[in-house]
Amino acid sequence: MGTEHFDFKATFNDLDDGLEVLHRSVDRLRRATGRDADDRSLLLFETALGEIGTNVLTHGSRVRSARPVEYSLRLAGDQVVASLTDSGPPVDEQLAREMPGRDTEDGRGLAIARSLLDELGYERDGDLNRWRLVKRL
Repeated sequence: MGTEHFDFKATFNDLDDGLEVLHRSVDRLRRATGRDADDRSLLLFETALGEIGTNVLTHGSRVRSARPVEYSLRLAGDQVVASLTDSGPPVDEQLAREMPGRDTEDGRGLAIARSLLDELGYERDGDLNRWRLVKRL
């Protein structure tokens, strides 16, 4: 497609601003690679990124010593890779959760993201959460 190299980095700590940055970065990637606005792979990736980003910004901002979220988005061959680092509480126990029942609204974000991505990685590194989202284009 359009480009072999794409790299975007940002920091943020506000939910509205953060989500705007996430969506804007995917739009920049879309334009840089010459993909259509309705490109299915990028739409699925953007949805998963929004789910994880919302969780990171919602739960991480509850911590008083919260530092800004570090975000990067890059193109690696035929894959788009996003990384998010936050200082929120650990989420290990929530990663394995299945999709909750239809009558439950909470707890869907990670299950949705997992189903849309080729890879959803998470590790706790000291007092930081490190997320890695990968989608083949």
